[in-house]
Amino acid sequence: MELREVVLRDKPEHMIEISPKATVPVLLLDDGTVVDESFDIMEWALSLSDPMGIDPEIHMAAARALVARCDNEFKPYLDRYKYPNKFDDMSRDTAISKASLFLNDLNKILENQPFLFGNSRGFADIGIAPFVRQFAHVNREWFLDQPWKHVIDWYLEFTNWDGYLSIMQKFPKWTPDSEITVFPAIT
Repeated sequence: MELREVVLRDKPEHMIEISPKATVPVLLLDDGTVVDESFDIMEWALSLSDPMGIDPEIHMAAARALVARCDNEFKPYLDRYKYPNKFDDMSRDTAISKASLFLNDLNKILENQPFLFGNSRGFADIGIAPFVRQFAHVNREWFLDQPWKHVIDWYLEFTNWDGYLSIMQKFPKWTPDSEITVFPAIT
């Protein structure tokens, strides 16, 4: 599968043509179908391959619900915290306070287990951890000093996981004349 690295302040025309909302990620399938929501891309990928052995019969409904909660109860405040100049509907402090409610819930879930649904990384971990990482990286020192010990341990484990590191490589910005870059395998 071809990977196209984009710079959001200089979006390629092809990306805007296939997905007018012009946000990432965008997945263009061979049949012309466009999938432009992270959750839907995760579902699509899981339907093709399950290298981590995520059992769709165990915890999947709850995992999907938790990822949906992240989309609705965390990501809007992450955006307002990360990009305060783009939003005028609340202060940065209010955004942090509202995002913290979700992080408090995650911290409680992780109190007695290393991952959101037990002892192994699953759909919810992969669907939520990148957004917690974005939140943490706005001010990492501040984040690491917060009372979310279990979330912080989980975040640190995720950002040091070989699978995460293998897909978070930096790639050159895609242009129409770029050589094809293939997605790296997840380990």
